[in-house]
Amino acid sequence: MPVLALDKVSKRFGGLLAVNNVSLALNENDLAGLIGPNGAGKTTVFNLLTGVYAPTSGSIVFNGQQIGGKKPHEIARLGVCRTFQNIRLFPDLSVLDNVRTAASLHEQVGLWGTIMRTARFAAAEAEVTEEAERLLGLLDLQVLKDEEAKNLPYGAQRRLEIARALATRPKVLLLDEPAAGMNPQESADLMRLIRRLKTEFGLTILLIEHDMSVVMGVCEHITVLNYGEPIAHGTPAQIRRDPKVIEAYLGEAVEA
Repeated sequence: MPVLALDKVSKRFGGLLAVNNVSLALNENDLAGLIGPNGAGKTTVFNLLTGVYAPTSGSIVFNGQQIGGKKPHEIARLGVCRTFQNIRLFPDLSVLDNVRTAASLHEQVGLWGTIMRTARFAAAEAEVTEEAERLLGLLDLQVLKDEEAKNLPYGAQRRLEIARALATRPKVLLLDEPAAGMNPQESADLMRLIRRLKTEFGLTILLIEHDMSVVMGVCEHITVLNYGEPIAHGTPAQIRRDPKVIEAYLGEAVEA
């Protein structure tokens, strides 16, 4: 059984059919890509997977449980977390506190323990801080832990967003254009980081990316959308020479 599966999922906004009949299955420890031209429906798929939108039709199943239409915090607690194309950190919080907020997702202290600052609360807070600092160390951000997030260089902000996502203890990590705005060296570092996260955390990863060097360099299989519909699925080598994919990107018919 796949870890995460979409079965004939569609999303309509009034008269606009943004996603049409998309099926996608991710097995445990997959590293997959979702690509397509601008406006193809990629981010809408991520929003459906994470509860920002409810599907108009079709089903979304995570670990055997129907999650289509659940709230974002419910899906995050189950183990599906994401980053965003436009970085959404808490700019005025420290690097450490950005990660601590996410690491608190699974705390079970309760309102009374929080108000009274019980021993259980103190132990939970210490555990959250320890986990946050461990993640910052893994992503080379430990020395910046007291800096406000808004003051970080762009590449470090990207890594911080990934650290915050990891703090929720995901089983499936969705990366929305993680290489956006990065230079070639930063993109190469990102590819190494993604492979490392997959191995060290045992993650299943799905990424949206326009940088084809990143997509072809890390993804084991790729799904291509165009105008909200899937047009191809396969290995990077298969996708690279698929006539429908070439036509979608270049805007002209290509002979097989």
